[in-house]
Amino acid sequence: MNEYSLTPVQRIGGFWFKRDDLFQPFGRGQVNGGKLRQCIMLVNGLHVPYSGLLTYCSIHSPQAPITAAVSLSKGLPCEVVYGGTKPGTLARLPMPRLCMKYGARIHIAARSGRHNILYARARAIAEKTGAFIVQYGINIMDYRDVLLQAVARQVENIPDQIDDLIMVCGSGITSTGVMVGLKQYGKRVRRVHLVATAPDRQTFIHGNLQQYGADRDFIYHSLFSQPGFSYERPVQASFGGIAFHPHYEAKMMQWLKGSGITGGKVLIWITGAEPGTAKQK
Repeated sequence: MNEYSLTPVQRIGGFWFKRDDLFQPFGRGQVNGGKLRQCIMLVNGLHVPYSGLLTYCSIHSPQAPITAAVSLSKGLPCEVVYGGTKPGTLARLPMPRLCMKYGARIHIAARSGRHNILYARARAIAEKTGAFIVQYGINIMDYRDVLLQAVARQVENIPDQIDDLIMVCGSGITSTGVMVGLKQYGKRVRRVHLVATAPDRQTFIHGNLQQYGADRDFIYHSLFSQPGFSYERPVQASFGGIAFHPHYEAKMMQWLKGSGITGGKVLIWITGAEPGTAKQK
């Protein structure tokens, strides 16, 4: 399977599942999923000079090891900017440890882990090194072909008629691409549910959908704004042999249990899995 291959849609326990977690070009147990595809296509399509890749994100985000793995596969150096942590903490966490396994150099560049602060630190490093910055959410919105090929095209093999399409929303980039794909491939989806694990991205999503002539209604369920919610706190959830990512889809599946949405014409979009957990059903 390469970055242009369609990942499977499976019928499991009364639901349809889009298994983008099964995009595993570096093998089982390694980084995987739609965000990895986005990063690969982003780097493949760059037309600017750069000396390596640099990214910044939460210490729990798969974005850093994804960027590190893509860098390693292309023989490029990679740097990762973290904040609000200590070296001893990083050594115990799976995502930073995986970064180091892929050869990334890690900077603890700020007392805070806020994205705007980390981005400023990343820009200062990139100005010195000439590295290309892979931004929050693997931001491909400025690369139209990447959005269409890496995300929208994956809609091609989902059922033509769906009552409820359910997916996690973080940066809003994958959500945007999926809804562009619904328009592009003429899929009739009555309700799109975005289950948010990050600050509100509704305005961002609508604005980008309008640029593609694909704006539509969606239902936004903000876990992030619920009292006691913590992105950093992992949860465990599995279904039909699928182990969901503890910071993303596992939280979505917990929400689904109390949503009243049952099987039938329901599709659950899985963007990715924690390395080592994605398995073919």
